[in-house]
Amino acid sequence: MRIWLANHYAVPPNIAGITRHYELAREWAQEEEAEVTLFLSKFVHPRRTFITEAEKEGIEKVKGLKLNWLWSFPHKQNDFRRIINMGSFAVVFFLAGLLKKKPDVLIASSPHLFTAFAGWMLAKLKGCPFVLEVRDLWPDSLIKMGGLNNKHVVKLLTWMESFLYRNADKIIVLTEHQRTFIADKGIDLNKIDLIPNGIVVSSWQPNPEKRTAFRRKMGVTEDQFVAIYTGAHGPANALEYVVKAGRHLKPDTAIVLIGDGPEKEKLQQIKQEEGLDNIHLLDPVPKSEIFDYTYAADCGIISLADNEVFRGARPNKLFDYTFIGLPIISTVDGEVREIVEKNQVGVFAGAENPQGLAEAIERVRSFSDQEREEIKRRGREYIDREGDRKKLAHRFYDILRELVNRK
Repeated sequence: MRIWLANHYAVPPNIAGITRHYELAREWAQEEEAEVTLFLSKFVHPRRTFITEAEKEGIEKVKGLKLNWLWSFPHKQNDFRRIINMGSFAVVFFLAGLLKKKPDVLIASSPHLFTAFAGWMLAKLKGCPFVLEVRDLWPDSLIKMGGLNNKHVVKLLTWMESFLYRNADKIIVLTEHQRTFIADKGIDLNKIDLIPNGIVVSSWQPNPEKRTAFRRKMGVTEDQFVAIYTGAHGPANALEYVVKAGRHLKPDTAIVLIGDGPEKEKLQQIKQEEGLDNIHLLDPVPKSEIFDYTYAADCGIISLADNEVFRGARPNKLFDYTFIGLPIISTVDGEVREIVEKNQVGVFAGAENPQGLAEAIERVRSFSDQEREEIKRRGREYIDREGDRKKLAHRFYDILRELVNRK
């Protein structure tokens, strides 16, 4: 099967960012012997720079997998230039696809909708099935976060969203909430399948000897209790409340945040103004290293803004932390809280509550060694059941194969 997979923000594991699509594509090429082309951007969004030739050379060569690096307009801030960045990637993707041999199936992932719409047009011209992957509920999440209030843009994106839902041959979602949300818009539930995020289980093994070195890199001591946050630093992540939790931490406790985004400078300013030496803000690291940093911590933080749009979220961090075996502290109510509590792998700290977060960290700190071992065991069971990327990729491939055969 010849598969095209497009995501503006996809990256391989040697670069910090969203590795989901590379890992799916690699699995399809290696295990299903598919011919997969992954369309991704030369301009790496989280760090706002172009990929280097050295980084390209460091990517594993996989038979059957082709990485098609596309130009997109560079930008530094989330202003009109980011919109141009999105539009330029979609246009370049469409033009690049026109010149290539027809695929058996084309998958395009949101956000944003421009790439998805370009994918639908290409699939129509090539005469192949189109699969829409919904990673974020655009434009609803933008509107509810206050990032979009132009009525003309809202009208355009709402029309585009509805059009793609109706005209996609199959819709893939990452959470149960997204599945229900789309079905409530009149879309047949049988057309929507859940393939959540997950972990390449074989990609990492714990090495206790590395723990001291990575704690040193984080700027914490051996005797400190460390809560870690890994990922985006944007308005949606509500990290100012995580940083402000430093006011309420006990002296031998620290919080480490690894990542980048438009809020990073603001977080650094809060840390500096309030003299929060127990808060450590680190630059992004490749996926290949993030597990070693996470393993060197004592618990993991999942943080999102107190907004109904995030009630159905299942962040990557949920899978990272459970895979490592860290107790989870979630500030997010809804689906992620249900998963954490149902599987008994952590606690809920309350939303946008610095003191509540600090108290939750102390509660986790009081867990016995036996309790922590039980959390580790239950976390691995959850990954085996619902977060093993190999199993998820095979399930996804079966959906694609059935779709192609039916068409």
